Amino acid sequence: MIRHVIFDFDGTIVNSRPLIVELYNSLAAKHGYQAIGDDTSEPFAGLSIRQRSKTLGIPLYRLPFLGFQLFSEYRRKIKTLELKDGVGDLIRDLNAQGYQLSIISSNLESNIRSFLRHNEISQFVQVRSCFSLFGKHRAIHSFLRDNKLHPREALYIGDELRDIQAGQRSGIKMIAAAWGYDSSELMTRFSPDFMAFYPGEVSAAIEGFNASAGRAAGAL
Repeated sequence: MIRHVIFDFDGTIVNSRPLIVELYNSLAAKHGYQAIGDDTSEPFAGLSIRQRSKTLGIPLYRLPFLGFQLFSEYRRKIKTLELKDGVGDLIRDLNAQGYQLSIISSNLESNIRSFLRHNEISQFVQVRSCFSLFGKHRAIHSFLRDNKLHPREALYIGDELRDIQAGQRSGIKMIAAAWGYDSSELMTRFSPDFMAFYPGEVSAAIEGFNASAGRAAGAL
């Protein structure tokens, strides 16, 4: 039975794409990398960090430094960011149902905690940063191990293809958030456990997963 729900942050909880593109383009101009135009965001959908780096002409060894610079600038504009519509209600609803809630994101932990404080969101028990070339699944594995959770006891909510892949490689259920970065058409092709078009659909999906698990256990 699922008892811990893990959220991605950028795109899933917070509407931050315009800010991230703005900050990246400023750094790209400074360092001589390719900028991201208004009409070039979709081609990056579904690409890994390595693939995005290659497309933008960024050497892999520069990524950690560039990411730290970007997210350090991000913090200065935290108060301009807003929750995705309906996500606040989803967080409160899941918490009221007794689920433990956490965040695993490539953003800096300090940025995420600052946003949560500013928006008076106190339901998350853990926040983990995982800016890594090797995949978010490693962070999920560590999270499960540290919290003594079996994969069937956790679920991940994310808005990108790489989130689906991380969930599948970790063996946990994964809900794809169609209100985020990657399109629902792209994510559907990679078979998430559930495609949520609105945050209000998530609670019922989790209840369905648990009901199915209960029936399977009863049949044994």
